[in-house]
Amino acid sequence: MEVVVRAVGLRSMRQRHRLTQRELARRLGVTQNYIPALEAGTRNPGPRLRSALLTLFGCDFEELFEVVMVDPRTRSERAFRPDPELAAGAD
Repeated sequence: MEVVVRAVGLRSMRQRHRLTQRELARRLGVTQNYIPALEAGTRNPGPRLRSALLTLFGCDFEELFEVVMVDPRTRSERAFRPDPELAAGAD
């Protein structure tokens, strides 16, 4: 299995913070063309960019990203959903 992290909530978070794609790119130190690719899901953010986005927006991982497991043979996908009890710290 291949694990892919997609920025599925980026567009809505950017709009909620009233940022243009150009301004977001400037703040993150990436090219202006990279932001629409992230929002469209054609590019996936690496660990440093994920961290920068979480810091910039001050939000939880789940608000911005979706973790997907991809079978490399069939390219079938399955979204990873965290266990709510584990997230809440239950034993």
